[in-house]
Amino acid sequence: MNALHNPLKIGKIKVDDEGRKSKKYVGEKATVTVNPDTGTVIQVNPTSSKYAKRLKKQRGE
Repeated sequence: MNALHNPLKIGKIKVDDEGRKSKKYVGEKATVTVNPDTGTVIQVNPTSSKYAKRLKKQRGE
């Protein structure tokens, strides 16, 4: 998972209404949400190519 090893963006830790934590890693092809306490993958979604391109441009790539 390139999103975890070489992310374009790492989100801040969020806590939902039930006290569950999550942290988002945006990669070129996928966005992965992880529980920062356990390291468990919560969700994986495709990253839009437009969003990935914008993030790469912001990083100067």
